[in-house]
Amino acid sequence: MPARRSIGRVHTAAAADVVLDQLRRAIGLGRFLPGDKLPPERSLADQLGVSRTTLRVALRVLAREGIVEVRRGAKGGITVRPAPAHLRPVGERALEEMENAMAFRLAVERATARLAAARRSPADLRRLRGLFDVMSRLTDTAQRRRDPSNVARFIATDVSFHLAIAAAARHPDLEDAAERALARRYLPFGTVFAALHDDANDGHAEILAALSAGDGGRAEQLMAAHVQRTYRRGQRLIRPAPVPPIPARR
Repeated sequence: MPARRSIGRVHTAAAADVVLDQLRRAIGLGRFLPGDKLPPERSLADQLGVSRTTLRVALRVLAREGIVEVRRGAKGGITVRPAPAHLRPVGERALEEMENAMAFRLAVERATARLAAARRSPADLRRLRGLFDVMSRLTDTAQRRRDPSNVARFIATDVSFHLAIAAAARHPDLEDAAERALARRYLPFGTVFAALHDDANDGHAEILAALSAGDGGRAEQLMAAHVQRTYRRGQRLIRPAPVPPIPARR
């Protein structure tokens, strides 16, 4: 007799948690860059279909995390904060969350790269080349790599590049999964890069070449290496500081 499978309890998410997830996703995907203002509170609440009270609960969490700044008054508003100049080390739990996010992203983007190589259109390739050209211009000199506005634009364009690959895969579920994976790359740390590394754009040209050639196996392999390299770089930036040894008593 086949074993019975239990049905899990339904957990309804609080509206503020759903709003928080939506706002984190939009900011994480670079739809709002550092210095940008979100729509006014009333308008944003209407767009999200929630009360202003619910919206304010989510905004308070984002403000505590240092992701946005909320100012009241005629000249106030909700502004996305820039990445901090000096990153504070984080705990092991946060590193574990980042590792889980990387594993999810790795699984999703390997699949999208392989499918995109078989299903991409000429229009997809033109879009990817245009995005790659933008990233190349933003990283071609040390001065540009250190410019905070270029850092934000690069991260947003990088997200667009990876989402364009997911769109080229012609698989709605994978496209949605890629958006979720990219939005949570560095949660709960926010945007961790105050400057771009010399190799920030590495791997994109090779991935694009594999997609153009229709080589799904190579595209998947290159994407895996690219995601893992990005993860290792982020891990080095935010790894916990070593605990100093306890001095011996004399």
